[in-house]
Amino acid sequence: MRSRSSFAAFVTALGLAAMLVGCGGGGGGDGKTLRLGYFPNLTHGPALVAVDEEIFARRVTALKVKPEKFSTGTEAIASMLAGSLDASYIGMGPVITALSRAPGSVRVVAGVSEAGAVLVARRGSGVRSVADLRGHTVGFPGFGNTQDLALRYLLKESGLRPETDGGSVRMVRIRNADLRTAFERGALDATLAPEPWGATLVDLGLADVVLPADKIVNGGRYPTTVLVVRTAFAEAHPEAVAQLVAANREAVALARERPDLVSAAFTKAAKGKVPSAPALAGAVASNVPGTTVNRD
Repeated sequence: MRSRSSFAAFVTALGLAAMLVGCGGGGGGDGKTLRLGYFPNLTHGPALVAVDEEIFARRVTALKVKPEKFSTGTEAIASMLAGSLDASYIGMGPVITALSRAPGSVRVVAGVSEAGAVLVARRGSGVRSVADLRGHTVGFPGFGNTQDLALRYLLKESGLRPETDGGSVRMVRIRNADLRTAFERGALDATLAPEPWGATLVDLGLADVVLPADKIVNGGRYPTTVLVVRTAFAEAHPEAVAQLVAANREAVALARERPDLVSAAFTKAAKGKVPSAPALAGAVASNVPGTTVNRD
């Protein structure tokens, strides 16, 4: 049975960043451009739709928005702390990391999505539940990101610990784009990954779903993606940030109402490297636009 206290700790960890705002943050930029990061994942569906439907270009008039793709939250948050990125769609894990290293450097201005990640196991691995991960190797996208925190929570609730904490589960950081090769070679037994990477592995016949998105944590009701800005940028360009929040609000509503637009935007961003139409539709459905930490 999952303990309420450990779930509360998990939610507190994810929600803490939404309340930590203040001064600080690096400079940079030309004063005419809003450099905005996002990932080509379905957990960033509203951002993908906003780029594809030119919502940012239409709604943010105070500055010119320059969207930039990133692969991990670690990369995006490092760019923000260095002052080379002004705002980003990102998971709460990296936000917490940033605030622990540089208090007040960034602030959460809006929620974006919930759920959208699945736990899948390689076929033939013998892993059919979280408890079966004992003695196995499981992948996650990045240290301190949302999937890393969720995986550690799931292990704890099953009485397991990572090898680094004296346990029996080997946790391996791996890029989402490398999951297929790792599963084909048997280098990984399972992974907790944002969609559509899990759906892709299942679609290829390489994996089976152990926990769907709505079974990961609290029925999928946990923040996966938020919109953050550098505090220094927000203080220097309040109008642009207000417009960015409004654009995000429109994108979240559109993504919720038109999942087909999310599929189309993702396919475009991924340059056609997507699972079958049914698998992609299922992956889109696992992500819920809007979030419990939405502050806009």
